Amino acid sequence: MIELNLKNFRLALICVLFLFISCFIMLPTLPAQSTDPEKPTAPTTLPDDPPPVETPEEETEPEKPAVEPPVSPELQQDKPAESEIEDGLKKLNLILKLIKTEYVHDISDAKLFENAFKGMLGRLDPYSTYFTPGEYKNFMIGSRGEFGGIGIVVSFENGLHTVITPLEDTPAFRAGLLPGDRILEIDGILVETMSRSESNNLVRGKPGTQVTLTILHKGANAPEKITITREIIKLKSVKQARIVDEEDQIGYIRIVSFQEDTVKSFDDALTRLKEKGLKSLIIDLRFNGGGLMNQAIGLANRFIPNGVIVSTRGRDERDNVEIKADPEKATCSNLPLVVLINGGTASASEIFSGAIQDHSKGILLGSRSYGKAAIQTIIPIPASSTDRPEDKSAVKLTVAKYYTPSGKLIQRETNSNLIAAKSKQYGLEPDVLLEMTTQQTEAMIQARRAEVIKKIPVQDNLPLPRDKPDDPAPPEEQPPEKPVRPDQPGGFIDIQLAKAIEILKGNNGTDK
Repeated sequence: MIELNLKNFRLALICVLFLFISCFIMLPTLPAQSTDPEKPTAPTTLPDDPPPVETPEEETEPEKPAVEPPVSPELQQDKPAESEIEDGLKKLNLILKLIKTEYVHDISDAKLFENAFKGMLGRLDPYSTYFTPGEYKNFMIGSRGEFGGIGIVVSFENGLHTVITPLEDTPAFRAGLLPGDRILEIDGILVETMSRSESNNLVRGKPGTQVTLTILHKGANAPEKITITREIIKLKSVKQARIVDEEDQIGYIRIVSFQEDTVKSFDDALTRLKEKGLKSLIIDLRFNGGGLMNQAIGLANRFIPNGVIVSTRGRDERDNVEIKADPEKATCSNLPLVVLINGGTASASEIFSGAIQDHSKGILLGSRSYGKAAIQTIIPIPASSTDRPEDKSAVKLTVAKYYTPSGKLIQRETNSNLIAAKSKQYGLEPDVLLEMTTQQTEAMIQARRAEVIKKIPVQDNLPLPRDKPDDPAPPEEQPPEKPVRPDQPGGFIDIQLAKAIEILKGNNGTDK
């Protein structure tokens, strides 16, 4: 009897060990639980640098049993996904063992899993990523504006770090960075294998410290090293509000980025221009890399009295949202309008432009916009071995995309659809296509750097009136500029602005 019980004990022990090993192998499939209780039903920001954080609802879907009952042969065709997961986990386990036993260097398990997470998310799209605890902490600091940076909007595709636009009045803008510049190195470290978060962490730092970028300018044969001093990035959203044609009272407002005060600053600038006799308006969104989505929606609502301004679509029903205009906020619905866009027009500025175009409230003029309109959610991942907050990692995952009122997808395609990308099925196509040459674009940026903006026709740029003589100048007001002739050093003729003025002088601003 004792011998029989011993055999039974050994058999039970073998079964327990087998179950333990099976659970260990399947461990990576356990879903990470979010610590945040609620998810916003209407995302209102785009993933710019850096975006406000959105957190998802805690996972409620019940876990599937490890062993499922047998199914009939007719239903076997519905099970390929689980088979692929099991095969993938087996391969992952084998690769981990090979690295641990054969690789020339000793790599920790934590680092191997970190690399696996980053690779898995990084290949989805340019925006999804995995944050280590340190990266997550830096991201949260950045989202509160407590960091030093240089002021650039960068795209990350196929290992290329390309400048979409340097933001005006920032260190990068003053240092001479241009749209289309390729970043090759950051402080001597190659960036081709870096994720977005890794390169951001290298560029950001304590205000007053320096970072050296190795840049390949568009069309250049050799790279250039540029050393830039970090600053707290503070942007003036609305700039250069002025009358550009006295005869027909055509106004001009440049919006650099959509910030917390953009709609208010626009309203103030517009009021001042109306006091000068404004009859039609040009809004310049060239090199506007985006910003806060609610401000772009609010500005669009000034021109659109009813209907959808923008919609979002994702796999989760909660991400399918239509944001509609409020008729009481449409204070400019009859104002003739031209919007200037180019390849540096991205994100929130594309949402505004797309709504204006679809509702026939203005004419888009310039070149095709960048094509950036995806929504990311931040999902915190608690540490498995400790409850310390500093050990919490996170996943940034694309969960939805923005669509114009007519249903047009703005987001540019990546590796998943190269045919669409090559055929330029992304961004916004202007109603009036008028492209600048590379030389003209660089000249415009240089002119903006020097605060020498050439308007057509040449005339004095009068300052806008103030309520009181002692009042400080508003952010959008600029000191008077002397006219610059094209043949003078630094002279620049803005052909797109000139065309916009020509259109509005013919009273074709909104009726298309």
